[in-house]
Amino acid sequence: MPDFMEFQLCFDEAGREIEILDVTRIGENEYRIEETPVFRPDLSLGDIIKVKEERGVYYYVETVRKSDYAKMVRLLSREAAYSPELAAFKERVLKCGGKWETVFGGVLLIHIPKEAGKPLKAELEKIARTYGI
Repeated sequence: MPDFMEFQLCFDEAGREIEILDVTRIGENEYRIEETPVFRPDLSLGDIIKVKEERGVYYYVETVRKSDYAKMVRLLSREAAYSPELAAFKERVLKCGGKWETVFGGVLLIHIPKEAGKPLKAELEKIARTYGI
């Protein structure tokens, strides 16, 4: 399995939009994103992107292929974040081949294979209703 690497990915030529991301090199100037860029809603975990490198800085060029995952995003309350229901849900996400991330301590990003989507989406909606999120 390829190793992750971390690099600063710049999204504009002026260098104002930069995120530090874990990626896996796929080919010449192509990388798979291994975590969701927080400030780029058009990109997600699993997307394959093309970059150009100039003097040690990587610049985003384009998305070569979108991720095979469906993405769900929830803002969590403290109660929901530490609930047994959410812990069990995250385990089911992993068992079906999905992944999950938490950013800023309360934003939950769920990435699930598209074919496993409906039951897990319904389960997350149930948790959301239970905890008012």
